[in-house]
Amino acid sequence: MVNFSRVLLVVFFVFLIIPAIQVASAHSPLNSESEAIGKYEVQIATDPEIPAANQPFKLQFRVLNYEASTFLNSFNTAQTEVDHFRMGARIYYNGELVDTILPQLHQGGEWSTNYVFHESGNHVVEVDLYDAGTNGETITYTFNVTALNIFGPLFVFGHVTADMRGLHHHTLLRL
Repeated sequence: MVNFSRVLLVVFFVFLIIPAIQVASAHSPLNSESEAIGKYEVQIATDPEIPAANQPFKLQFRVLNYEASTFLNSFNTAQTEVDHFRMGARIYYNGELVDTILPQLHQGGEWSTNYVFHESGNHVVEVDLYDAGTNGETITYTFNVTALNIFGPLFVFGHVTADMRGLHHHTLLRL
């Protein structure tokens, strides 16, 4: 015979755990981030996940209404896409401004653009969300996006292999 108190305890834990499960995915994309400031959360992602230097990729933005939850109400954070937004961006590499995406009005909560990083390494993307503050101010969100040089490791490997074989030719091919 099943002990009634054990069944009640299992049911209690099931109802306690289910609200904690909000999002499930295989993995988060490597170059995706989100930041919530004020009433909005801005998400950024790249496709492919890790873009290569000098290769086009898709830079994706998403803007959500964000209502921060309290400690006692931590499972009820409200996030819905906005109806429209006005956004611009500045892109930095090694602390220097390398490009600007002019502010544009976008319908819906998502927007993407094709882009190319000309250098491998970390790029800082400062996203300006216009008319987002309590008095219509601009809110700036800061994200790190990495681009890789896919040919760099091949040339280093070829150089080391040639030295290990006793060949002392130090000229590397450049594409």
